Amino acid sequence: MSTAWKNWHLSKEGTVEPEVNGLDRLFSGTNAKKILDIGCGAGRHVVYFARKGFEVYGFDGDEETLERAKKLLENENLRADLRVWDMTKQLPYRDAFFDAVLAVRVIHHTRLSNITAIMNEINRLLKTDGFLFLQVPSYESETFDSGTIWAEPGTLIARGGSEKGVPHHFFRKDELLGFFSSYTVIELHSKSDHYVGYCLIAQKGKR
Repeated sequence: MSTAWKNWHLSKEGTVEPEVNGLDRLFSGTNAKKILDIGCGAGRHVVYFARKGFEVYGFDGDEETLERAKKLLENENLRADLRVWDMTKQLPYRDAFFDAVLAVRVIHHTRLSNITAIMNEINRLLKTDGFLFLQVPSYESETFDSGTIWAEPGTLIARGGSEKGVPHHFFRKDELLGFFSSYTVIELHSKSDHYVGYCLIAQKGKR
């Protein structure tokens, strides 16, 4: 994880995305219990749902940042199953194990082939009628300079700064929804005050 992203995670400590404030009520109303936070960082959403009494799981690729999440949980005598893991590898959980999966501003940081595999893993891990919350960058909401070099359709590689060499995939609306064609969209918006990108809340349907 880049220094910029570590600092970003730390700056968000104690806050959650506005949509998350309503998710706990949605989950509780449907008896959802087990939640996975993909790329949980310093644990802001892990701590939030642990406080609410959910059984929370999370992983991140950066051990140092994950240790901060563990410390926050320990300070409040809360528990969660956290581990260091690479999201591009098969995830270490059983099929249909989770009632809900969160992936907030994380899965776009890789190539499209890996993103496709991650989306398939999410679908594998979610129970039927389980919930998904995603935040990903929107291609339609971005302005790209004329000198931008694309690594593949929709994906550019940062050429400088603290994220030099890091892939960034920008989703088109139909592309994003195409990954979850069997899901019911509960909410989909972009260009909100807190994030210029797609915020998707959906429920897995029966195939």
